[in-house]
This record gives sequence, C-alpha cells and structure tokens, in this order.
Amino acid sequence: MKVRYKISLILIGLMLVGCLYITQSYALWIMTSEQKENNEIEVGCFSIEYTEESASINLNNTYPVSDSIGLNGTPYTFKIKNTCTVNNNYLLTLNVINTSSLDESKIKYALYKSSEEKPSVGSKLSRINNNLENLGVANLKTSYVLDNGILSGGTKVDGVVSNGEEVTYNLYLWIDDIAGNEVEGQTFEASVNVINEAIDGNSTPADEYIKSLSTVASGDGLYEVSHEVSEINNGWNQTEYRYAGVDPDNYVKFNDEIWRIIGLVNVNINNKVEQRVKIVRNEPIGSFSWDINGVNDWTQASLMELLNDLYYNSTSGNCYRGDASPIPCNFNLLQNPKGLDDIARKMIDKEVSWNIGGWSVSDVVSDKMYSYERGLIVPNERPSEWNNNTTQKTNLFNGVGLLYPTDYSYSVGGEVRNICLTKNIKNYNEDNCCTNDWIFKMNEARWLLTPNSSTLKDGFYIDATGSVFEYGDGVKGVGAVLPSVYLNSKVVINDGNGTKDSPYILSSIKY
Repeated sequence: MKVRYKISLILIGLMLVGCLYITQSYALWIMTSEQKENNEIEVGCFSIEYTEESASINLNNTYPVSDSIGLNGTPYTFKIKNTCTVNNNYLLTLNVINTSSLDESKIKYALYKSSEEKPSVGSKLSRINNNLENLGVANLKTSYVLDNGILSGGTKVDGVVSNGEEVTYNLYLWIDDIAGNEVEGQTFEASVNVINEAIDGNSTPADEYIKSLSTVASGDGLYEVSHEVSEINNGWNQTEYRYAGVDPDNYVKFNDEIWRIIGLVNVNINNKVEQRVKIVRNEPIGSFSWDINGVNDWTQASLMELLNDLYYNSTSGNCYRGDASPIPCNFNLLQNPKGLDDIARKMIDKEVSWNIGGWSVSDVVSDKMYSYERGLIVPNERPSEWNNNTTQKTNLFNGVGLLYPTDYSYSVGGEVRNICLTKNIKNYNEDNCCTNDWIFKMNEARWLLTPNSSTLKDGFYIDATGSVFEYGDGVKGVGAVLPSVYLNSKVVINDGNGTKDSPYILSSIKY
C-alpha cells in the first residue's frame, strides 16, 4: 500500500512540473498592443424652451357665448422649441387648479398650431390625463390632454445647437353658450404644462414615416388617394396614403404578431378630421357571425362585442356562428389566436370615431363608397324594442373594428389600378383587380364593417371570388374576421423595412 502511494505522488509531481513548463513557454509568445485613439461617448443634450408670446387669458365679467364669438377673442399664444440635439416627445396639458369653481364641462376651447388653419368650432375638455407624476402642479384638481407630438433635435456645431424644431400654439377658452345661470359668479383657473421625454433618435412617428415615403405610379407600394369635397363625407378632402398591390412592404409587428398597414387614413376625432395609421391582422382570428340576431347595427352587433370585449381584453366567453349553439372562445395570451396584450392596447387610438354609415348596393365605385361609409345613411328599419331613437348611430368610439369596403378596393395596385378604381366594387373579380390586391384571399369570405342601408339584415363582405357583395345569408351568416385598429399618434417605428422578413417594429412613447 505504501509503495503504491509513493508512485502516485511522483506522478502528480511530474504533472505539476509539466504544467509549469508549458505555462512559461507560452508566456514567451504573448504580445500586447495599445489603442492609439481614445474611445469616446458623447451624450446628447436634452432641453425644451417654453416662450409665452402673449398675455394669459383673463376674461373678467364674461358670460356664455357661441363658438364664433369665443374664437373671435384674443388667444393665449406660446411657443415650445427643442433647443438641444435629442429628439423628444411632448405632452401638452391644461391643468385645472382646485380653487376653480366652474364645472369644466361648461368650458370650451380651441387649440391650433400657427402652421394650421384656425378652427371654426370649439371642443369640450374631454381627454383626461391620468399620468400626473411629472406635472408638478400645486393644488391640481384635474388635468386634460390638449395635444402631443414630437420635436426633432437640432445640430451641434462648435458647441452651439441650432435648427431645433419648434411649434407655436394658439389657445382659446370660453364658456359654452349652452350653460345657464349655474355659472353665474363662478371662476375657472387653469395653467398650461408641457412635459417632455427624450426618445430614440432613430424612432420616427408612424404617421410621419408613411408621409415621408415616395408614392409609386404602378406596382406594389404606397399610393396617394384624394377625395372630392362633398356634404356626404363632411368635406374630408385630405389626401390619404394607401398600400396597394399584390404584396407591398406593409408588414408590421403588432401584438407580437404580423399585421399589415392599410395606410394613413382620414378619421374623425372630436369632430375634427385627423389622420391615423390603420392596420389589420394578417390572418383571421376565426369565422363568426356579424350579428347573431341578424340585425346590421354595429353598435349592438355580437361581433363588435367579441372584438371589443373578449378579444380586446384577452379573455374568454361565447362566440356565435349562424344558428348553431354558442361556442366557447378563449383569447387569453397563451392561445393562438390570442387577444390583445397590454402593449398593443396602449398603441390603439380609442378616440377615433368609427364611421358606420351604410349603402344599399355594391354597384358603386370606390370614391362613392368612401363617401357612403362615412356618411349618414342607415338601415331603413329598426326594431322598436331596441330603444326609442328614431335613427341608427353612424359612428362609434371603439378600439377594434373591421375593414371598410374601400380599405379593400383602394388596395388594388399594378397596371390595373386605374381601371379597377373606375369599376363597381361588385366587379372586382374581373380584370385582375382582386389578384392585384393584397387583402384578397382566394376561397375565403371576409366580413366588412359597412351595413346595407336598404335592409336591416344585410352587411357587406369580400366573397371568395374577390367581389364585394351583400351577404346572402345576412349578418347572421359566417365570415372570416380580421381585426383592424387605428394607431395613436404616440406610436413610432423603431426598426424594420416593412418586408415580410423584416417587418416594421413599433413602440409607444410614454405619453
């Protein structure tokens, strides 16, 4: 036993000597080199300048007035300017002080940039600001959001920053003329605040990004769409931007899924025409009835409730498919398809009024249908048991909706685009219209939002051949459902180029 023990020790000793020898030999071949230039990281500066360009609003002995009189007064004018190099997002708020005794619902306001046309009507204070930790306002009662945006940073030369973006605002305040004697002797006190947040210099607001892209004359890409001024579409003559063609680069990552960008679309927010990016899920979440009761009123449709309750809140409940018994639906975040997650919900603009006007036939060209979708024509019947209203609503504030007929028809591209836009949307299965339209999918009927105004039971859909029809089985029938949403103006594009392999990556800045 002792002999064996000694041999083991000798072997270990030899191994140690070998390791030391190898280490010393290796050290002879080590070389070092030193970097000639220092590594430098320069931190950009972040600063906003707020300049009052007029006196504060001070209305003594005032009284309720009409919008025209209220807008004829003297505005409070102020300018905000990015005086540094880092891009920033700003939130503009009106903060009511708790010494104010006048009910805010009696106040009307108008706010516009000096680069914009002065509005002809006022608005109610309605956008409550729940993010109060950065306001720093003493004796705060209520905070209202007036506007938000992004100011790009300037350039720094020899330590001096210049060319930072700036914007000048004009604010009017007055008492609504519908107010009565209850406002007598009351006061309204409020201050304007601007809150800023630095953002990634590579981030671009999604709506500004789409505007910046070049339009194309043919093929796949982004097209301008202009609309005629008319009473039926409330004069919405702003140019829109729509992706069109067989497979344009409009892929976007949203809700951790692939969606597609419809384009930059005219919307109604607080009775004012603005533009928002509209997107649609690339694949249906299933096939369901538009309304299980067979009535084409979107405000009470079972599909509207499915999208804005079960799907929006990522929960479970009953879904409906024709005359069959209700089926259990589960849109929790572990399912496929899943509902909307919290990040996606924060990107949706729920202040957009979805227009749900209708039309009687699909024998109509796209530009006319666009007017009808946004018009005031509703189904000509209405069950008395619904309520006592004599007319059906033509708009609804929802987070999730469906495609309009013209979302589909304006998406045709290629050499046939001009021909197709002169055709009735019913005939989009001709002249290769549907096969040059990225929304079309063979052998799949897809629901649209617009009701048929000639009857209470029908709605429009894209049929399996590419035509837009009134559903023969009525809205109680079954069709594929592609959720669609409008992104709020705080959403930015961080990365990607819109291709299938590199979709746009979105994020939502804090405010």
